[in-house]
Amino acid sequence: MNAKTKKSEKGREVRELDAPSLPRSAFALAPPRGMRDLLPEEYSSRAELRRRVRSTFRSYGYEVLMTPAFELAEIIERGLVGSDRRDFLRFVEPESGEIALLRPDITPQIARIAATSMRDRPGPYRLAYEGSVFRRRRGRARTQQQIEQAGVELIGEPGPGADAEILRLAAETLIAVGVKEFTLELAHVGLGLAALEPVPMESREPIVSAIAQKDAAALERILSGIKLRAAERRAIEALVSLSGPPAETLKRARKLLKGEAMSRALDELDAVSSAIAQDFPASLSVDLGDLRGQAYYTGASFTLWAAGPGEPIGSGGRYDGLLSRFGREMPATGFALNLENLEWALRARGVTLKEERPPRVVLLGEGGDGDELVKGLRSRGYEVLTLRAQRRSEALEYARSWGYDLLVQAGQKLRITLIESERELSLPRAELEQLEDLLMDERATDARPR
Repeated sequence: MNAKTKKSEKGREVRELDAPSLPRSAFALAPPRGMRDLLPEEYSSRAELRRRVRSTFRSYGYEVLMTPAFELAEIIERGLVGSDRRDFLRFVEPESGEIALLRPDITPQIARIAATSMRDRPGPYRLAYEGSVFRRRRGRARTQQQIEQAGVELIGEPGPGADAEILRLAAETLIAVGVKEFTLELAHVGLGLAALEPVPMESREPIVSAIAQKDAAALERILSGIKLRAAERRAIEALVSLSGPPAETLKRARKLLKGEAMSRALDELDAVSSAIAQDFPASLSVDLGDLRGQAYYTGASFTLWAAGPGEPIGSGGRYDGLLSRFGREMPATGFALNLENLEWALRARGVTLKEERPPRVVLLGEGGDGDELVKGLRSRGYEVLTLRAQRRSEALEYARSWGYDLLVQAGQKLRITLIESERELSLPRAELEQLEDLLMDERATDARPR
């Protein structure tokens, strides 16, 4: 292995090692564990998914912004108090030497922006975002560490009306992308916090796990080793079974869960479920044993489920305490959609999203008339690729493989092949505008049931 010396940007001499020559089998030519590539067809489908999601967000008045892919650890950890820091992907920021994180959640970044850069704008803020978050997936069968999300935050408006807006927007977004059947499951973090208050901190994690798995026997074993009053034990045990239709479940909960904090949480859930009950386009349920996000959410929360991924396709809720961690006290609520899981749900329904694109043309040949033809087609909005020094049969195979619509060969007359039907025809150059009509007919024919 050879070394060479060069000057750094700051004038220091640094030694670099030449990359060793490795046999092809010495390492896997693949992305890092938990990351993935999107090939052109996958990217195009994802782009259409993003477009539909973004369009629905904007129809409610949400403005899209962008946040950096990594942030100083102090900022993210301030916004995610109580989260397991082992889930975060850390590195040393080379310029400052400070610890940074690949963002595990975009909401704290939105909170930072609302508390600083947008402080002078009147609220409420309706903000939307899309981007990848990065989390270690410990102890799970799936190892995906890069998760693409799209979401919204409604900052500065309290009450069930704002919560209902968020829930309706989430439902309309799923319908807009093609997921017509799904379940929205409501919960409230206040119930779990109140029920677990008499439990020592070191005993809470196994209790939360047993409740999440609806494992009444395991919960009973855990509670047998903890000194609790009978009423406290009954409240915790009740959380395992308190799930189902909202009205019925909340009625049962009021008989089993007593105390001011629990009554207040049930009142808030009742108000939110009543606000969306009429004409809500999805199955509604309540799971009072959903105790996730106890250090994050402050009120009603929800999870979106659909057949396919076996994991939520989205989640959200009220987090009135987050903005104060960035120096500005404001109520807030929002949600995020997991775009990978959303695509999985679409595939389970046999739905493939296709990006709307202008006609795509492979032009065979170059120079002279061909250059003028390329300019003419591109000026009409076509996507045009020029193949040089290729036989026509090779050009046809190329166009098919890469999903082009037309193969065009320049000359006194244009020799045109419609790729999908393999129909060939000639067209005078002066009648170039007819290309679009031909392609529209081709696409209409292809779309008809066979």
